[in-house]
Amino acid sequence: MVDDNDFKEGFRQGFRAVRGSAAALPAIPAQPATRAGRTAFQMGLLRGIERGKGWDRNHIRDSD
Repeated sequence: MVDDNDFKEGFRQGFRAVRGSAAALPAIPAQPATRAGRTAFQMGLLRGIERGKGWDRNHIRDSD
């Protein structure tokens, strides 16, 4: 079961979804403010995907 308040776990899962489980995990960034309608886990997931793809910060989160 996923803890919706766990930003770090969201980041790990997002990064590994892009780079794979064998990739070295980078330092986990500080948790940003949680946007309305999202959980800390979802914010971590988005940030992890961004980092895994090498995109600029906020690429996904600001495209809504």
